Amino acid sequence: KIFLVLADHLARQGIAVLRYDKRGIGQSTGDFANDYVYAHATGDDFTADASAAAAWLRAQSGIDPRRVGLVGHSEGGLIAPAVAVADPKVAFVVLMAGPGLPGDQLLLKQQALISKASGLPDSTIAENVAVSGRVFSAVKSAPGEAEAVAAATAVLDPEVARGTLTRERADASIKQATTPWMRAFLASDPVPVLQKVRVPVLAINGALDLQVPPAEDLAAIKAALTNDKDVTVIELPGLNHLFQEAKTGSPAEYPVIEQTVSPLALKTVGDWISARVR
Repeated sequence: KIFLVLADHLARQGIAVLRYDKRGIGQSTGDFANDYVYAHATGDDFTADASAAAAWLRAQSGIDPRRVGLVGHSEGGLIAPAVAVADPKVAFVVLMAGPGLPGDQLLLKQQALISKASGLPDSTIAENVAVSGRVFSAVKSAPGEAEAVAAATAVLDPEVARGTLTRERADASIKQATTPWMRAFLASDPVPVLQKVRVPVLAINGALDLQVPPAEDLAAIKAALTNDKDVTVIELPGLNHLFQEAKTGSPAEYPVIEQTVSPLALKTVGDWISARVR
């Protein structure tokens, strides 16, 4: 409930918040498959959704349309800048654990870090990441979904034959890696969009974020925003991808940490927005 707590915190500061569920979640209609894999929708669809939400909010009574901005977490950190570039009415952007690296590079770093936190040997991690890298390269090079499936299968079938991967696991990996969403994400690069942003930007990451590593991603975001006049980049100590106070940052910790979101993260976002829209 990170977004519920953040919305409540901002509302207590007099900042109106519109939250909405992703497609296929809650009462939002649309296409959403199991395991967070979209069968058809891609980032472009989510960008259109966010743009429509911002336009709707600007039209509501009691809302100053000149001071409506976007807060995006994780994948939302790709979507918010895209909306801001396409819509000159967006007043500001907050990136919470937003990616700065290309999609395939981000997923490989994420895999290595989470595997390390899970206690896997370095040699096993290196082998697994190498296989994932070959799958991603094959999928990125394929012109369509059928070709992507064939290319990913060609990479993983030898692993099944060697006994390093079960057939069931290979088939699941192929299915996940070749959806329209994943193919678009693997080919994504946040930098060209970020370079066009000209509104105030706050980019924050937890220092223990293993899904969007702060050192690499914040550096890439900061470098891409050099032509923007108002940019704040902050790495928050001791926080994970969900901005909880954590020990290792491993996703395995998420459900066992009682804290929903760190007060430091709430204050950082709230104070920054208040300073720019009041």
